[in-house]
Amino acid sequence: MLMNNLSIIVRHSKVFCERRLQDYGVGFPEQVILMFLASNDGINQDAIAQHFLLDKGAIAKTLRKLEEKGLILRHQNPENKRENLISITPAGQGIMGEMGKALQAWNASFFEGLSEEDIWQYERITKTIADNVAKLTEKDSEQDQKKMGAVKNDKSK
Repeated sequence: MLMNNLSIIVRHSKVFCERRLQDYGVGFPEQVILMFLASNDGINQDAIAQHFLLDKGAIAKTLRKLEEKGLILRHQNPENKRENLISITPAGQGIMGEMGKALQAWNASFFEGLSEEDIWQYERITKTIADNVAKLTEKDSEQDQKKMGAVKNDKSK
């Protein structure tokens, strides 16, 4: 039931956010990337992909849309000419204000009827679960890499 409930919450969140920002033409994936960039300005595309556990192509597509809309800029990294650093433009910052308003409205409804203690417990528990699953996927990824290394070593013999 937990996964079903989480899935429902995420789907409703996506619909809510897209409706609230439809006048700006910014879809949910673009909103998520903008929120991440707001607190990680000047980060590269690979770091964004790693954070969201998405392939570089998906991130590149979303960044291209944001760039076409004038919401982000890509700057060549002076220390690594092959790498672009991503920054939010003033127009992107303006949308962040609208996203903040939408988030406040979402949270007011999301936590309706819950006490401050309930909210604190929810946040503590979901943070613990998020940390646990992150560790699990990292562990699985390391095991997969070890298996791939063993397979390569076997083939070279």
